[in-house]
Amino acid sequence: MNRTSGVSFARDAAVATAVLAGLYALGYGVQFQPFQLPTYLLIVGFDALEVAFGSAGAGYDVLFAAYLVGLGVVGAAIARTVRQTSRATHLAWWRLGAASALALVGVISLLFALSVLVNGVQFTPVLVAGGAGVALLALSAWVGDVVRVAVRPTR
Repeated sequence: MNRTSGVSFARDAAVATAVLAGLYALGYGVQFQPFQLPTYLLIVGFDALEVAFGSAGAGYDVLFAAYLVGLGVVGAAIARTVRQTSRATHLAWWRLGAASALALVGVISLLFALSVLVNGVQFTPVLVAGGAGVALLALSAWVGDVVRVAVRPTR
């Protein structure tokens, strides 16, 4: 790994972690329920890890922060893979990191919807979480320039 790719990986990890932390903070800063869903999904993802590895106990805040950083590193790995296989060179430096963070939350949402569908009898949470997952993946594709949407008329 050369210095440039190491810097871009660290930058993508920082951007993805910042986006994830922003999505988490959004649930506390905006008291409008659709904007609180990403916060809830991040907590659900961490709770799934707690079920698998044991309760975080008094270190919950520190371990949750480490969880967000870990997701940011996974997001950077996704961004790096997309950057290496993509021919698009016109993207702003922050876009792939942000897109990968949105995609991660979208995948968490779809996995949550699948687990509720398999284990439960309620269908409304499946629709809400599944719809949010699809919306987050679509937003990720738009931010990462996988899908182009014209927002102003062309001349």
